[in-house]
Amino acid sequence: MASSAQLDFNLKALLEQLSQDELSKFKSLIRTFFLGKELQTVPQMEVDKANGKQLVEVFTSHSYSYWAGMAAIQGFEKMNETHLSERADERRVMPLL
Repeated sequence: MASSAQLDFNLKALLEQLSQDELSKFKSLIRTFFLGKELQTVPQMEVDKANGKQLVEVFTSHSYSYWAGMAAIQGFEKMNETHLSERADERRVMPLL
């Protein structure tokens, strides 16, 4: 499993590839996933105000990096951004690549 710092770096780079509209869609999608109570503790206002870099910090500060990574992968898949979900999954499993 990737450490919080590794997830931070990798996921930030992937989220920066999203347009503002895509980032908004991503934010609304990840709130719909039932990935454990950890993600439910993240304040919605912080999510709404966050850009891509800040969003990773918000999720990793309020939950385990595992849940943040899983939410990201599922969010990218739901948005049909398979290239991003595959990269996120590869980096979650092998974070040094």
